[in-house]
Amino acid sequence: MNILLLTSEFAPAMGGIGTYAGEIAAAATRLGARVTVVAPDYGQDNAGRDRTLPFEVARFAGGLHSMKELPAKMLLARNKVREHPYDVIHAADWPFFIPVALSRWQTRARVLMTVHGTEINETQTPLKRFAIRSAGVFGPRTEIVANSRYTRDLFRERFAVDAGQISAISLGVSDFWFGERRDRADIRAGLGLAPERLVIVTVARITHRKGHHLTLAALARLPERLRQRITWLVIGPNGEADYVNELQRLIETANCDVRLLGPLPNEEIRDIYGAADLFCLTGLPDSSGRVEGFGLVYLEAGAGGVPSVATAVGGVPDAVLPDQSGILVPPDIDSISAAIARFAENDELRASLAAGALAHARALSWERCAAATYGLARNERPAPQAEVVTA
Repeated sequence: MNILLLTSEFAPAMGGIGTYAGEIAAAATRLGARVTVVAPDYGQDNAGRDRTLPFEVARFAGGLHSMKELPAKMLLARNKVREHPYDVIHAADWPFFIPVALSRWQTRARVLMTVHGTEINETQTPLKRFAIRSAGVFGPRTEIVANSRYTRDLFRERFAVDAGQISAISLGVSDFWFGERRDRADIRAGLGLAPERLVIVTVARITHRKGHHLTLAALARLPERLRQRITWLVIGPNGEADYVNELQRLIETANCDVRLLGPLPNEEIRDIYGAADLFCLTGLPDSSGRVEGFGLVYLEAGAGGVPSVATAVGGVPDAVLPDQSGILVPPDIDSISAAIARFAENDELRASLAAGALAHARALSWERCAAATYGLARNERPAPQAEVVTA
């Protein structure tokens, strides 16, 4: 199978869509497909990095998408579609929807488009809807892939498409997150954490919609005997300055052990998962229209055997299975606090959810995602095991 995948986000830029494009391309390659990824160059030479990838990367001049770049993407898509007799043309994100739609008459290939969540709301302006309709973007030849059941249902609410035209295919978790990590006791010692501490970790940009303030308020409501057992490690870059400042102010008065570690390399995050007991990310609905289309970070934690307390927003219920790989609650402080207390006070529950989180992460591989998306035969291989390196 010969696949052309076009994306407006890709390494070295960080982000969920770039992760999706890179991982599904690599997985499809492992399943025997020939994949070409068309991606922006971000104004730099990426040749060294691209040569390490198992698929071909064709860079174009550009960076983060703006509508003024749409004509250039239309020309780019037309030229790329003509280059080879592709079996699949895949627009990995919405900036390539119109360019690919306008190029589909030049190929007999299957035409796929992936929707991730937020962009469904962002395309509801009259001008964008007119452009989408005029280009026949979601016409009968277009197959739509959603990253969760929530995203699928949101798309069908916003666009009138046949139910058989859109599929919900959950994302996968990279083998990296099952890879070698340092010994749990060594990691804790390095962080100054006693063996008996209950360690909660959050990995997310510190921004309002990720709900750090809800987690903090939930911790503050715990009985003192529980609160004094817990350390909360917060990993991620700062978002809105006013939100970050307010969160820091609240931390100073919360009488909780909270440590803002900032952004860390993935290798360090993987080690910290090995030292943690619980992953907690309590997002909430956002008035801007941004949504949590899936929640890949819950699976990455699960690959380290770390279960989650999560709020049931967006596509998170596909990433966290309630009472199997974590505890799923409404986005309110009392519910989050009760879930943390339940987890902290029940050793049997902690062990059961840890095993379930690891099993769920193993089940959702990128090979499974690529096979379901492209119709590739899936190679059966042993599920990855979490590895520990002792000093």
